[in-house]
Amino acid sequence: MSGIGTFLSGIRTAIAVTDKVLSKKGTRIDNKIIAVSAMQRAINATEIYLTTSNRNYSPNENLSNLWLEAFTAMIKIDKSLAIRLREKSKFWSNPQRWLQEESAMELVPDLQELNEKCEMILVELERRK
Repeated sequence: MSGIGTFLSGIRTAIAVTDKVLSKKGTRIDNKIIAVSAMQRAINATEIYLTTSNRNYSPNENLSNLWLEAFTAMIKIDKSLAIRLREKSKFWSNPQRWLQEESAMELVPDLQELNEKCEMILVELERRK
């Protein structure tokens, strides 16, 4: 009886570990979807703002907050990209200060680069299906 009990206990442990691993994988994919969605939302809002404002770089609390939300979602997925999204958030709190210092602008990713990053993440997610 103890052999069967040990065997069943082993199966229960294996199932628990498998469930935990699958759960983590699903959580990671969900986190990527949330992160890329937040980043795309910030990109789209920024493109709309720049188009409708005739490329007026003035402080914009809404954009700053959207980029901060993208940072928060991305930190679980890609820390270096998240840091760049945070810089984008800081940029929109006072764009003129950033534009005056050319070296500071190197920290702020452009929208084309971020759109390409979104596409790369989506392709990666598509491959996992």
